Amino acid sequence: MTRYARVLAGLYLSGILAACSGQSTPPLYSWQNFQSQQYLYLQGKTDLQSQIDVMEKDMEKTRAKGLSVPPGFHAHLGLLYASQGRTDLAQGEFTQEKTLFPEATSYMDFLLKNLGQNSAQSQSQSQSQSQSQKVSS
Repeated sequence: MTRYARVLAGLYLSGILAACSGQSTPPLYSWQNFQSQQYLYLQGKTDLQSQIDVMEKDMEKTRAKGLSVPPGFHAHLGLLYASQGRTDLAQGEFTQEKTLFPEATSYMDFLLKNLGQNSAQSQSQSQSQSQSQKVSS
């Protein structure tokens, strides 16, 4: 192969590579405000309901774009619901996290198991408090 043919082949390959690099891979997940909401939660700088509202709006926006929420989104939303005592919604979010991200199954099963225990404990505590109030009256 002559020198001229090698130069042309090199330019041709460079052109093909440049053309292919212009295509970008679409994102798998729509992160929206998820990371900043987690950070605010861990710092204790936001109340639960406002964070739930933001995350629910982000989920609607994500679905409207045809994308998926990132790993941990449903788990975090479930923890927020559980913190408010809304165990039915928390259970649904934990189950959704398990379905979308099977690698989270063991942790979600742990949370689901403890979710039932925590609600039963809080009910028994409130019953014992009301009984002790009746006895002291």
